[in-house]
Amino acid sequence: MNPSENLQEKLREKFKDYLISLGDFSIFNWIAIRKVKTLWKRRGLFVKHCESIGVSSLGIIVLSGAFMGGVLGYQLYESFAMFGAQALVGGSVGVALFREMAPVFAAVMVIGRSGAAMAAEIATMRVSEQVDALEVMAVDPMEYLVTPRIMAGFLMVPLLAMVFACVGSVASAGVACGVMGLDGSIYWQQFARWVDAEEMVHILLKSSVFGLCLSSIACFFGFYAQGGAGAVGRATRVTVVVSLLVVLMFDYILTSLLPYRTTMLKI
Repeated sequence: MNPSENLQEKLREKFKDYLISLGDFSIFNWIAIRKVKTLWKRRGLFVKHCESIGVSSLGIIVLSGAFMGGVLGYQLYESFAMFGAQALVGGSVGVALFREMAPVFAAVMVIGRSGAAMAAEIATMRVSEQVDALEVMAVDPMEYLVTPRIMAGFLMVPLLAMVFACVGSVASAGVACGVMGLDGSIYWQQFARWVDAEEMVHILLKSSVFGLCLSSIACFFGFYAQGGAGAVGRATRVTVVVSLLVVLMFDYILTSLLPYRTTMLKI
């Protein structure tokens, strides 16, 4: 077999493996979503994971939102000042935060903090045979380990994204108005003009999809970890990389599908 044929064979095998993994992931999520009807029975676990994903991540969300808002306020003011259009800072910051930055950055922060932790925890339980012990005790591992985490991510990431956007907006106003000298009434007037129900649709829908994706990916790679103690590190690493790529991919897809008609009418 010549080198080109060998390369083609390897590519076919890789593609086949990716398709199999995608099928396994789809079946895994279908089973997990079907267990939502038993979520009330595991409400204690659900609340615990909501606290772990949402409340415990609040500090880093506030800090990152404040810094990002401050940078936006400074950079946009400097850019618009070259054209004498400083009044557009408030609306531009609102659109940038609520449409793109808040859902993406909130998801990235949750991936780094909670997504990796979820994958490591479940992978540790898998390699130490605690998952098998649950099955022996007639406890459904999907119902006990996976579904509460997925639904907690689906619920908490949108709330964190809203906190990120609100903190970023206030921080941006503080820099643009308090440091750069923009009139506060102009900032908030333009902000209110541009940030409306359409922006709420963008931030809530995107962050809900991101939360669902990152939590399900973390649970999937943790649940099927194999190979001893090294499997925990591999599951964590793959979870972070794949989650980030999936978030960026869905951000592009949702951005291209969600409406912009209201913004065009404003112009």
